[in-house]
Amino acid sequence: MYRIINLIFEIINILILIRILLSWLAPYSRNEFTNLVYSLTEPILKPFRYLLPFGNLRMDLSPVLAYFALRVVRYIIFYFL
Repeated sequence: MYRIINLIFEIINILILIRILLSWLAPYSRNEFTNLVYSLTEPILKPFRYLLPFGNLRMDLSPVLAYFALRVVRYIIFYFL
């Protein structure tokens, strides 16, 4: 059970890191891979964008917030298991 939950959290974290890299290296390219990464990570990142509206800022901190929030949720889940 621990391994499955840990694997799910690791996959989500890796997808968020891939999204960050894609936004830096190829911000305007769209293909099947980028669409898949964006569609899998957007439901996780969207609530954090509502928490911190950035307006005209170019930096999106929602992946950083999501990463730390996922770490906290993972810790809480492992604490109760």
